[in-house]
Amino acid sequence: MVDNMNPTSQFHPYQPERSEPQTGKVGGLGGILSKLGIDQSSLSNIDFRGGLAKARNAARSNPKMVLGGLAALAIAAGLMRKRAMSR
Repeated sequence: MVDNMNPTSQFHPYQPERSEPQTGKVGGLGGILSKLGIDQSSLSNIDFRGGLAKARNAARSNPKMVLGGLAALAIAAGLMRKRAMSR
């Protein structure tokens, strides 16, 4: 299909005029967090070191759970990669 419209136009005939242009959307992790109502100022108040120490202590007390979780992540990543490659 050849687009005969002005290349500087942000809307095409098959796109509603009231739709938001792609450049106006916030993507990535910031976009996901903003949809959840989390902004940058609330992230600065989180104690990451305390959470990391808590996770480290939990991993030391349950190494089987950690290895099981890592194995599940590896299997899921392999399945997702296989699915993406078959498209």
